[in-house]
Amino acid sequence: MQKQIFKVAISIPNESYIPVQSYDNHLLIANHLGKLEKQWEYEKRNPRYEFGWFTTGRLLTSFAREQLAKNALLQNFDFILMMDNDMLYPIDFAEYMLRDMEEHPEIDVLAPLAFMRNPPHYAVMYSITEGYDHDLKQDYFMNRFVKKYPKNKLVECDAVGFGAALIRTSLLRKMKAPYFFSTTGVGEDIWFCHNAKKTADARIFMDTRIKLAHLGNQVVIDEEYREKYVKENKEVLDKEYNYNKYK
Repeated sequence: MQKQIFKVAISIPNESYIPVQSYDNHLLIANHLGKLEKQWEYEKRNPRYEFGWFTTGRLLTSFAREQLAKNALLQNFDFILMMDNDMLYPIDFAEYMLRDMEEHPEIDVLAPLAFMRNPPHYAVMYSITEGYDHDLKQDYFMNRFVKKYPKNKLVECDAVGFGAALIRTSLLRKMKAPYFFSTTGVGEDIWFCHNAKKTADARIFMDTRIKLAHLGNQVVIDEEYREKYVKENKEVLDKEYNYNKYK
């Protein structure tokens, strides 16, 4: 059997600020995937995957995704694995997503289960309704959250959030750039999914067995927050004393 080696471009759109938890998580995943590369080579696994890591620094997210997609195509990668810098990933999530792709060649875009940062914290799985505006004489679409998502299943859907997303570059080669950037008000991930389905008959799935964690909004610690904290923790802080070292 001819040996198959697939290249995966792990692509992080924005690294201008990385929470400590996320940074440590990415390091663990990089180390894990590096070990897997060697293990698969030693075991003569077929197919085998090789990983490259790419980021763009400080760019608008939609434009950053364009640059990462262009890079993956120019370097002849087989997959793009988009990873956001505010998510926590299971250490083995990438290999499970790749296994899904191996077992289901009909999948063009695959996302794991992830949730909105803000309440009500819906899963970022979407259903899209299309229509035609007779006044503007143009097509339109509306996306809605799938609020009761199927648990622990591989689920086909209309669009997914890109907290993580595994994309076949063969899909991009059927489409025209820009892939993610648009003048619509919808997020670049939803726009990409909708456009891919319309122009390239893409099939999009979420595997709700693979579960991510989304880091929440950070607390801004200023004087107002500190005084509120003191009131809420009075018993703990009663032993604080007035500072009078200098007269």
